[in-house]
Amino acid sequence: MILLLVSVIIVLLLLASWISMIRENKRFNIKGPTPLPLIGNAHLFIVKSSEFLNLIHKLSLKYGQAFRVHFFLRPYVVLTHPKYVEELVSTMEHITKGRSYSFLSDWLGQGVLTTTGQKWKSQRKFLTPAFHFNILQNFLPVFCKNQRVLTEKLKKMADGRNVDLFPIVALTALDNVNESIMGVSIDAQEQSHSVYVQAIDVLSRIVSMRIQIPFLGEDAIFNLLPIKTKQDKALKVVHDQTTRVINTRRQELKNLNITSLNASDDVGIKNKHAFLDLLLLSDIDGHKIDDVSVREQVDTFMFAGHDTTTSGIAYTLYLLSKHRDVQEKIYEELKTIFNDDMHRDPTYQELQQMKYLEMVLKESLRICPPVPLIERRITKDCEVGGIKFVKGTSVMIDIYQIQRQPDLFDDPLEFRPERFEKPLKSAFSWLAFSAGPRNCIGQKFAWMELKITISEIVKNFVILPSDLVPEYSADLVLRSETGVHVKLRPRN
Repeated sequence: MILLLVSVIIVLLLLASWISMIRENKRFNIKGPTPLPLIGNAHLFIVKSSEFLNLIHKLSLKYGQAFRVHFFLRPYVVLTHPKYVEELVSTMEHITKGRSYSFLSDWLGQGVLTTTGQKWKSQRKFLTPAFHFNILQNFLPVFCKNQRVLTEKLKKMADGRNVDLFPIVALTALDNVNESIMGVSIDAQEQSHSVYVQAIDVLSRIVSMRIQIPFLGEDAIFNLLPIKTKQDKALKVVHDQTTRVINTRRQELKNLNITSLNASDDVGIKNKHAFLDLLLLSDIDGHKIDDVSVREQVDTFMFAGHDTTTSGIAYTLYLLSKHRDVQEKIYEELKTIFNDDMHRDPTYQELQQMKYLEMVLKESLRICPPVPLIERRITKDCEVGGIKFVKGTSVMIDIYQIQRQPDLFDDPLEFRPERFEKPLKSAFSWLAFSAGPRNCIGQKFAWMELKITISEIVKNFVILPSDLVPEYSADLVLRSETGVHVKLRPRN
């Protein structure tokens, strides 16, 4: 009798949840697959990460360029065209990030990437000067030094073999962001098996899994699994490293009796600690930043400035391997800039002269955006871009599909840098650094790193195609299940 009663209660609960989802679906004015009781449409998304982007594409073909799904009881809307995106990302009203960003909270806390509201506004205003060109110039020698290490590593592989770029470039990017943001070198390129480097990789993969596999996104399930213990161990390694660097620099400032930015002539273009000192010495709304908040911002920029540039560099080189003529145009432009000394480091001003290379990068980031998907969360019932939203809806913006729409780009899969010689049909058809008030605060940092890396590789190597084709995988960044392979040959 008790078993029967329990069974009836479970059935009634399932029925109630299903009726609730059906009613909620009717509040949207867009189509989507019919949800199942309790799980919604979560079962549809149990696919390999290399199939995730194709799944979204198939759903958009079936239900339209804006469609809705349910992950358990949570509504999601997926947007694949800028006509639905522009109003959403342009306004300050919808700056709250989607639910997937909550999976980063244990790692990044309340940094500028994950927070919202007035706290985000204060952080954004405070951090924007950290990417002024005076500070960016300070990073130029760092990038050039680490690029020379990368070039030497690639020279040993430039014998016609297949080279998987992603893990190699990732170590360079990790060195760059560590040394520029924290002011210390971890020599990731020479110590690729360090516990810190491995911990960063573990955390990235776990967060990606939680985003893609709906069942892992539920804390009640995730917290019971061994993968939670694995995440905790990696978090301790990363947070301990960041805390050590912060404490060391704080003690140095104390020894020098420096208590404010204005009191130090050491802050600025000659100071390798410029970014960290900004956090340690400045005020936000009249208050010094506490140690945990400093750590959260440092970890945020370590995360955001690492895998993203790796993806951008790796896929640019892959696309260049298929287009020898584009490589030669880049090389000719570099010859006009560097004259007879092609092996010297570029100046900050010379990076701005690389106009054709910039078009190449824009086209690469269009076809292979480093961040293929971003999210916003709707905080009240409203209508945006002609779509009726229910409070609590997470909106997934599919940058990967938006930048491949045939009505926005002629022959969208064709690699054609010259398309950026004239304005795009829609200002929101290229979202490689997002757009609106929550666009990428570090995009100038990224452009500088991308230009230095690609220009130096083109100066030293001819990039040849591999017969191994990437299988695009929408993790936190655009990766490939099969790697991103090219072949290299010394240019001279």
